Amino acid sequence: LTVAMTMGIASTSMAFAAGTGSITITPPDDVDTSKTITYEIYKVFDADASADGTKISYKLMDGKTTAPAGFTVDTAGNVKYAGGDSVTELTADDIAAIAAYVNGDDPVATATSTGGADAIAQGLPNGYYYITTSTGSVVTIDSTKPNAEVEDKNIVPGVDKKITGASSYDADGKKALAQVGTEVEYTAAITVGKGQIGYVFKDTLGTGLEYVANSLSVENMEAGEDYTLNVSGQNITVTFKDASIKDLEQGAKINVIYKAKVTSAALQDDPANNTATISYGNNSQYTSEPSQAEVYNAKITVDKKDGENKPLAGAGFVLKNAEGKYYKIENSVVSWVDNEAAATEHVSQADGTVEAFTGLANGTYTLVEKTVPAGYNKADDKNFTISAGDYTADNLKQTATVVNKSGSVLPSTGGIGTTIFYILGALLIVGCGIILIARRRMSTNS
Repeated sequence: LTVAMTMGIASTSMAFAAGTGSITITPPDDVDTSKTITYEIYKVFDADASADGTKISYKLMDGKTTAPAGFTVDTAGNVKYAGGDSVTELTADDIAAIAAYVNGDDPVATATSTGGADAIAQGLPNGYYYITTSTGSVVTIDSTKPNAEVEDKNIVPGVDKKITGASSYDADGKKALAQVGTEVEYTAAITVGKGQIGYVFKDTLGTGLEYVANSLSVENMEAGEDYTLNVSGQNITVTFKDASIKDLEQGAKINVIYKAKVTSAALQDDPANNTATISYGNNSQYTSEPSQAEVYNAKITVDKKDGENKPLAGAGFVLKNAEGKYYKIENSVVSWVDNEAAATEHVSQADGTVEAFTGLANGTYTLVEKTVPAGYNKADDKNFTISAGDYTADNLKQTATVVNKSGSVLPSTGGIGTTIFYILGALLIVGCGIILIARRRMSTNS
């Protein structure tokens, strides 16, 4: 019977205490050390043990007239396990029956763990004990000695949020490139701890993101029946019903899927991010470590110069993507149009600066000079490549200097012009004059 009462399974919370002693509980390894865990200890049966602790018997406590399901009690109040002496583990039904049996009773002792330290309850009378925590979990006890040592094997709930849909995103789902005005999909995987209650998922959308209405769903769960959703501004809250969580296996995943739109605020240099947590326990008093994902967008800027490296105003540029469509930004939303005439044109100012083409995803782009300043030749097209998976400033903030050279004066009639004919005519006149003078001198001398 002693063996039958002491399983090593995480969902069990019973212990024998033979003689007055203590129970020492070691909290989970991954517990948040900034929080305090409170363990509540309930006495299920009284116990008498031999001096060496090898023999033990159990009786109903004063005020109890029946034993929980799975146990038998005789007319003298002696308690035995109904499954027989050879059984080494209680069933899930046995555990649920014991939990129901002590429901409404006051704990006989409490023990707290702060900063990850052991929780210790001392001065406990002989008995068989059920232990639970303020997180809503039951605790495994695997020792029958008077000074029992217990390991809390519960998994601490957590959340891992990843980007699962964007123009491009990394394998770990923590970073992505997305065009302003497009939607990004997130999947937040919540890790379940056995028996815990009070699950509340929260996601705070940062600047540059806007929740897409009616986009949230929870895999294998129904809204209203298993959870409720509240969206207020940048805050998303999903409150799970205890009945929908308590029967899930420890370590199971609850996947929360939703979308957010990349807004004009993401045109700034900082990435658009959001941070998710899962709270749990009585009154949801414990909160997991936050999980964050970041969404970036790129921009292309132009510095306009003339042939003497001086700023040049009045040059207009449009941007073309790899599909041959043209960049258009309207109300801070980026789109692509077929017609160059409908494209957004950015014109160089007196200092040579050109407004940036912002909100870009990864891809290949071509800068085209649409408007050429008077007196200058059109500049060559310039190509840019924004690489996926590269979140450095060199990739996300690309700049080019575009030079316009002044035009040369073209010949008015083509070829070498008329000047040569004027020169040849003058030489002929001079030659004729020389010949005429020479002949006159020859006539006089004769």
